[in-house]
Amino acid sequence: MTDFIRLESSSLAVTLGSRGARLVQLTSKRHGVELLLDSDGLAAELIDHFCIGGTVGPYAGRLRSGHPDAGESTVLLHGGEAALHRLDWRLLHREGASRAAYVTCLGDGDGGLPGDREFGVVYTVDDDRLIIDLTAKSSRDTPISMTNHAYFTLGAQSVCELSLKLNAQRVLATDSSQCPTGEVLPIAGTHLDFTRERPLADARTGHPIGLDHSYVLESAASQPSKLCVGAQLQNRTNGISLTVATSQPCLQVYTATQLTAPLTACSAICLEAQGFPNGPNLSLGEGTSILKAGDSVTQRIIYQVGDAA
Repeated sequence: MTDFIRLESSSLAVTLGSRGARLVQLTSKRHGVELLLDSDGLAAELIDHFCIGGTVGPYAGRLRSGHPDAGESTVLLHGGEAALHRLDWRLLHREGASRAAYVTCLGDGDGGLPGDREFGVVYTVDDDRLIIDLTAKSSRDTPISMTNHAYFTLGAQSVCELSLKLNAQRVLATDSSQCPTGEVLPIAGTHLDFTRERPLADARTGHPIGLDHSYVLESAASQPSKLCVGAQLQNRTNGISLTVATSQPCLQVYTATQLTAPLTACSAICLEAQGFPNGPNLSLGEGTSILKAGDSVTQRIIYQVGDAA
């Protein structure tokens, strides 16, 4: 059974759920608008299937395990059977109306990955910002990459009503299973180029651009592990903007093309700040994808709500 709590500041109201340490809803009090996909009344199985609002890990995105040359490899998505968003997290403590911390754990070998692992997420509301701190530690060297999987609408019915700007000039190339290969592709002049603000609707047809791509944030090269702006999402109809800042090197941008009834495809967008998908198998993820035994790691994501520029 999921337990819900509410955090709030003068600008934001946040609803959290214990299952998956989930961000259930984010509301701009000043605009009077709910900013996330409405999941009220949805079955838990559907919420889990689409990771709606969940804390995702142990390894976010796709991770290839096994021995591909011997035909024994598998690709895990968002943690597979041991996915953190499917677990019941414990509310560790709460500080008034502004902060709440959740914890959970996995045993050595759970999900096919090594280490007795402890995970935490702290949600902090500070004026117009929701700050998410994701932590992990392990008894053995293990792949770690965590994120939040919120579906943003900014009050729109479709991503066609939104525009996007990204601080990224490259994406990760993928194979037939959508698993990154290690190749990095420039996006200048392509439909994936959002270095300048662009609408998420095709100007000729009105259909949304289908995105499910791993963007390499410019901060990954210039200021690794430093907090930098990765994305700006705008709804120019109601005047709401969302800025995503993160210490993570990669941003998975997904326009929810696979949502099924009673949900509607392309009705929201996910901006998943995370480590490099398949990073433990790529030189690109060297030094950032494996948590060493006995060490701990903290990554931060900030959602800041403001007025469209």
